[in-house]
Amino acid sequence: MGNSGQRQNRHSGRRPPSTSTSENVRASETTAPATTAAALPQRKAASEHMTPKDIVISAAPAQVGLAQFLKDKLEAEKYTVYCNTELEAAATKRVAKALVDCKLFVFVTGNESAASSLAADAVAFAYISNTPIVIAANDDRAGILANMIFGMKLALQKMEWHIFPADSMESTLPAFMAALKIGLGGEASGDHIATEAAAAPAPANRRQLYAHSTKESKLELVGEQGNFWERNFGGDEEVAWYKFQQAFLKEYETNISELFDDSQVSWLLDMLKNEVFEASQTEKVSKVKFIEVRGESEHKGQFWKVVSEIAAEKYSMNEVFNMESAVRLTAVENLGKFQTPAVVDALLKLLDDGDPNIRAIAAISLGRTGTKDKVVIQRLLILLDDKDRICRQSACLSLGHIKAEEGVPKISHLWRNDFISTVREAAKTALQQIGGPDAERILRVTNILQEEIAELEGKK
Repeated sequence: MGNSGQRQNRHSGRRPPSTSTSENVRASETTAPATTAAALPQRKAASEHMTPKDIVISAAPAQVGLAQFLKDKLEAEKYTVYCNTELEAAATKRVAKALVDCKLFVFVTGNESAASSLAADAVAFAYISNTPIVIAANDDRAGILANMIFGMKLALQKMEWHIFPADSMESTLPAFMAALKIGLGGEASGDHIATEAAAAPAPANRRQLYAHSTKESKLELVGEQGNFWERNFGGDEEVAWYKFQQAFLKEYETNISELFDDSQVSWLLDMLKNEVFEASQTEKVSKVKFIEVRGESEHKGQFWKVVSEIAAEKYSMNEVFNMESAVRLTAVENLGKFQTPAVVDALLKLLDDGDPNIRAIAAISLGRTGTKDKVVIQRLLILLDDKDRICRQSACLSLGHIKAEEGVPKISHLWRNDFISTVREAAKTALQQIGGPDAERILRVTNILQEEIAELEGKK
């Protein structure tokens, strides 16, 4: 309970090296993915014992009164609600499972949850899954922000806060309900009941909610009256990274100081240089790349808006996939539902995880995204050589699911030569799914040979 879930190494913004954890026990024969079906295993819900809900509420024990108040009000409006008021790892895992199929996340925050890495896990999971977030609190916003974990503050920076005074909570309810309706895409009461086939939340809903909330945010955009590039670099088509960095730090000094300390500024600059502008080799930023990142809009604060969104997404990914994260396994299992470039990139990195279970689930999730990107296919082909049979099996199924014709030679080799029967079965299923002349020829020839061998063995 309380702040027992805090982990100091979570503030660095970098994911620790992958190692096996006691939570993710080695998969056994009985938990192997089915290979006889014509497709990857399908999920009906986040958990066999958890019915999808419209709204998930998460709060610390200190905010149980506000959480219960909101739950009662929402249920009176016919929304289905999952409510958690514990700061324990098991409870946070349940919140993550509920978030998979919900339509909106209500984060009830206070000083206790603001300093909790478990609460940060839940917020980060909601963020990377594109779930609209509405914030509620009893206490002063400034005081809570002062104690809030960096990653959580970064993810929530644009959101409007709904402060419910303990002695007059009803007064804030209309504004809260209006924001909630925007987050749900304008659905009217009675049109929002969750079903077993509930769709993933629409990212547009969160953007609409952010647009509604920005005017209320303390972290309003400053500077950038016009085009950042032209103002700082004139007609140059390319500038040295150090000049770009200096201009960026000067232009957005106020915004940066609101969110980042010195070590976090270093993380932000490293991310921009190496991952966003890909300037680690050339030490230069081109105008073309800048416009690609910023987009065509030249509205006030547009570049900072894009940078802060990228930073929040990257940091949230780090938060979720940190080895100590309470929601890590749930995220890996369900990321295939969220087909964004950041999600695909995160899953690709997890193919190198030290835990074979994580590698296998990441492979299956990549298959579920349906992406046929060459990098994805190449990484799955490499996984066919994994020492762990569950990983080889999962890679086969995913390559089959996305009909990766490039995989036919290696998959056919596994079908004929792998010493584990479930891997051979997965390889055969994959060849059948991929189809095409090459796969069909291999299946036909091998089946004929097996029949001939069986006949010869029968005559002995």
